[in-house]
Order: sequence, then C-alpha cells, then structure tokens
Amino acid sequence: MNKYFCIFLLLFSIISQPSFAQETKKKGNGFGIVAGAGYNTMNFTINAAKGGDSAVSLHHLWMQPCVRVHYDIYLTRLGTNAILKLKPFLGYYAFGGKQKPADTGNYVIYSFASIEAGGGVAFAIKDMFQITPLLKAGYIMSATRRSMGPHQFSPHDVKTEFTSMEASVGLQLRYYIKHITIGAEAWYGLTNFNKAKGKTARENNYRLLVGYEF
Repeated sequence: MNKYFCIFLLLFSIISQPSFAQETKKKGNGFGIVAGAGYNTMNFTINAAKGGDSAVSLHHLWMQPCVRVHYDIYLTRLGTNAILKLKPFLGYYAFGGKQKPADTGNYVIYSFASIEAGGGVAFAIKDMFQITPLLKAGYIMSATRRSMGPHQFSPHDVKTEFTSMEASVGLQLRYYIKHITIGAEAWYGLTNFNKAKGKTARENNYRLLVGYEF
C-alpha cells in the first residue's frame, strides 16, 4: 500500500509543478491539494460462523489516509459574493474495516488501496466558505485480509474476491483561511464491489481534510 501512496505523490509533484510559479489565481482558477484521514463504515454480507449469510458491519474506529489534488475551473459569478466552480480531482485513498472478534478472539481486518477520480460543482461564498456535491469512481489497486489477536495471521491478497471499480456520491464543506482550507466530507457507496454472487460489499466514509490553494 505504501508503494502506491509514493507513486501518487510522485505523479502529483509532476502535474502540479507549474502551479507553484503562479502568484495569484485568475477568476478562481488554480490547483489545490488536500490531505487528511477518513473513518470507514463497510457493510459486508459474508458467510456466518454457523451457516447461512449475515450482514456484518465493519466500522470499528480506524482512520485511513487520503491525499488529493484538484483544479478549480471558474464557471460563473452569482451576485457580488458568490461564484460557481467546476472541481475535478484525483486522489489516493486507503479504506477498509475490522470485523468483531470471533471465538478465537481475533479481529479480521480488510484493507484496500485505491486511486479515486471525480468532481463536482462548487458553490463558493466570499472566498471563505464552499459547499460541493461530489461524484467519484475509485480504482481498487490492492485488497488484503489479515487478523489481529492471539491467533493472528499475516496479510494475504484477496483482490480476486472484489471488483476493480467502485463509485460513491458525496458532499464536501470547506472553510478558507487565506490559502489554507479546512474541510469535511461524507461519502455514500453506490456500488457493490464484492464479486461473489448474492454477497455485497459497500463502503461509506467520513473525512477531515486540511489543504492548500496555490
């Protein structure tokens, strides 16, 4: 997972290099970067210990990293204090969840690493506050399962159990302090990315992010 994170940071440094030379934005256009962490709530339908299927929610407190680059594109002005912007973005996000301990006392932990791309139309007020409905698709690069406890086992690859793509809809709120931004997001998983027939995997998440607008 760390390998994918480093690759994303390298790509970001390349594509954002021209923006560092810009001292001011024109009509609200420009690059920005945000980083933070997300709290996951994953809902699985998996095989129960005593037969049959049961829904298992994997939502023990487990913060995962997120980093993203976006580009604001000026659309139009609304009155004297507000403008509309188109906000496409590309980011790296890790997510997953922990299942409650089984009879063995172990947690079963699922970990995913993804590249996500999407965008939305941002409503910005006085360059201080912004609200943006968002839509994104995520490419799942890796998926592992491991356990933690008295009978733990090391991570093993379970990528073949899941699809490569997932999609979510979200809402972002951001507050500006000059070039610094503080934001919060909520995302709802639209797609089932479990390949097994009759079984599901959906992921919702909530994120806190700090950013910089170039």
